[in-house]
Amino acid sequence: MIQDKKKILLFALCMINIFMGFKMFDAESGIPAYKDLRQRIEGVQGKIDDIDALNRQISSEIRVLKRDEKYVQRLIKRELYYVAENEIMYIVK
Repeated sequence: MIQDKKKILLFALCMINIFMGFKMFDAESGIPAYKDLRQRIEGVQGKIDDIDALNRQISSEIRVLKRDEKYVQRLIKRELYYVAENEIMYIVK
């Protein structure tokens, strides 16, 4: 009787092991899906790093714009083509 229970338990454990082996290599939920998710995570992390770098650059420029009046004046002249009262601007293209 005990031998029969051991055989049944062994059979059930083997079936569970086989099932887990198939699930491990299943394309939807196994190792291939895990690798795909890791690649997607790395891609998104790269985008996040790029955006963080851009954010730091823009924050730095904002701090300069708040502190440096001469920089703001030069930027206005260069980007918006403003000139002072007694200045002449030549635009060469």
